[in-house]
Amino acid sequence: MNNDFDFEPKQEEIIMSDEERKTHKGVFSRLCLAFAVYILTVDVLSVALVTVLEKLSPELLKNGNFSIIASSALQYLIAFPILYLIMKGVPAKAPAVSKLTVKQFLKFAMVGIFVMYVGNYISSMIMVYMETILGFTPENSVETVLSETSLILSILIIGIIGPIVEELICRKLFIDRLTPYGEAIAIFIPSLVFGLLHGNLYQFFYAFFLGIAFSFIYVRTGKIIYSTLLHIFINLFCGVFPSYIMTMFDYEEFLELSLAGTITEEYISANLLPLALLMAYEFIMLAMVGIGVYHFTKNLRNIRFNKGEIRFPKGAGADIMFFNAGAILLIVLCAVMMAVNTFTV
Repeated sequence: MNNDFDFEPKQEEIIMSDEERKTHKGVFSRLCLAFAVYILTVDVLSVALVTVLEKLSPELLKNGNFSIIASSALQYLIAFPILYLIMKGVPAKAPAVSKLTVKQFLKFAMVGIFVMYVGNYISSMIMVYMETILGFTPENSVETVLSETSLILSILIIGIIGPIVEELICRKLFIDRLTPYGEAIAIFIPSLVFGLLHGNLYQFFYAFFLGIAFSFIYVRTGKIIYSTLLHIFINLFCGVFPSYIMTMFDYEEFLELSLAGTITEEYISANLLPLALLMAYEFIMLAMVGIGVYHFTKNLRNIRFNKGEIRFPKGAGADIMFFNAGAILLIVLCAVMMAVNTFTV
């Protein structure tokens, strides 16, 4: 019998003392403070490094390879350990461990591609609005970084090292400390922070949606390797690989000719390899998005989030999670960082 419309028994009212509320508020404040300190550490050290290099070696500032190495070193070798030390004071409890079959992992990968595609579409619409209504064209920092970085460094840092560290920070360390509050909170909050940490409007939406996919996998399996592998795959296949194809020929010229309908046989012959790779890539992407849509819509209604051992009284969740010193500081910092990175070209 289908019980979809059966009424659940009335749940017992949750009571939380002022002291308990203060304790849980402190947990969220400390976790958010760790990310705020992470951002401040990177920004302060970046400004200091730029200031020194402007005097000693200004040519290095124009070197994309040096910039990504320096930025990664500040984030992963200095800011990350500080974040860990701050978070360490909050008790951790990893989700229950379970395995994913190869088939299940591939389904998650297709859904991840789909939600990323949706996020990209939202970002693109916002960019179009800003360009047509506000007369301002934001810079796509992702394309800029990838275009100025060598293929080897892109694969190593953006494709492999970055995902590993980000999964440790935003999934393993963060979610393990939110598991007692239930799956919904353990998935949503780290995903929101993951989106904000990307620091610009263009990346926020797809990073947020992907963060939900990564967090869901970790919460349901308890194995960080699964979300890390998916993160690596998406960064490589959806970021590094298409960017490399675009460096093989004048992509902007190709777009202009395509829109004007003036692509000639001579042009195709001269750029046969990159055009063939681009067409194959687009075809594979569309196929994966289609498969992702199918599995997403098929399984969405069956998703149920398990409640945690710690539950908030009705109406108290937002106050505990967001209206605390650490969360407010983090939100303000991310808002400023996003505004600067969006409106400063």
